[in-house]
Amino acid sequence: MTTYMQNGISRMFIRAGVVAAGLFTLLGGAQAQDAAVKGTVNIVGFSGVFADNYQKFIIDPFKAKYPGISVTYQQSKNSAETLALLTLQRADPKVDVALIDVAVAIKAAKDGIFTKLDPAKVKALEEMPAWARLEGDKAIAFSQDNLAILYNTDTVKQPPTSWNDLADPKYKGKIAAKLSDTRGVILLPILDKLAGADYKQSIDPALALLKKIAPNVSTWEPAPDCYAVIQSGEVDLSICWNGRAQYLHDTQGGKIGVAAPKEGSIGQTNTVGLVENSKNAEAAQLFINYALGTEAQATFAEKSFYGPVNSKVSLPDAVAARIYGSKEAQAAQMSLDWNFVADKYSAWIQRISREVIALN
Repeated sequence: MTTYMQNGISRMFIRAGVVAAGLFTLLGGAQAQDAAVKGTVNIVGFSGVFADNYQKFIIDPFKAKYPGISVTYQQSKNSAETLALLTLQRADPKVDVALIDVAVAIKAAKDGIFTKLDPAKVKALEEMPAWARLEGDKAIAFSQDNLAILYNTDTVKQPPTSWNDLADPKYKGKIAAKLSDTRGVILLPILDKLAGADYKQSIDPALALLKKIAPNVSTWEPAPDCYAVIQSGEVDLSICWNGRAQYLHDTQGGKIGVAAPKEGSIGQTNTVGLVENSKNAEAAQLFINYALGTEAQATFAEKSFYGPVNSKVSLPDAVAARIYGSKEAQAAQMSLDWNFVADKYSAWIQRISREVIALN
């Protein structure tokens, strides 16, 4: 190699080193600046096992990384209750960040309850797929939880393999089905698919199938929840969420089994939003950035069995199977047009309540 080439390469590496050093200085400065942020982030979100796991796997690691920021978590029974709280506080918000179902989040964003995130502060937005960035980054999808059939492993020795099994007479009076919320809204497109119909055209076929399932339902309001009635043996089957059920299976003796029907399911999408006029917007966006990042997304998926949304997260096959079901079920997994569903949400629940629940 000539002296000229050696000198040229040396100068190139020197320049690269200077640039790299500059980048490290900038990154280090940014991290130091983030770590220096102080304040409180007030979050309202889902209750029960979700709240426990979110505290353990998202909030606590965030607080360890940013000790100057305290985080409070207020549990809400459902997204409708959360929206009511945010609406009530609109003139003087006490909440900074809300975790909320996607259909309700779209409505909240359109109504101006959420504000647009700053991409310079929430860098993780770059890693989120386009479908997850809702209403101009006013709500961001952060996890998905599939609707599933839960069963009592003591009383059900041959777990259901199809949504059609819910209509089997052997389960008469042995099913719990809380359907006057997002669970019902998601079940309708699934049943429409079984009937060969399109939920955007009509939900009548789905309601017809639901009426066949109804005689098997012993309670439309499982108390205290759809997991406990399986755990106690009060019912054999329950239509509920996969993530919490998988976690409870592992932590409460395995009495709750989870069946992922071969026809696939639909992921209930959970979103995070920054409340308009938040008094702690800087700290809140720092938290949202962490919660959407690869570390938090991967941990929450592997520990809590919620499907990650960040496009850079790749799950081990064993974890993916517990979140989405068999390869067959994964291939059949459905997605929804959530903007369409958001407009139909209340009307669909009213039809379920009026045409199915009230008559059974």
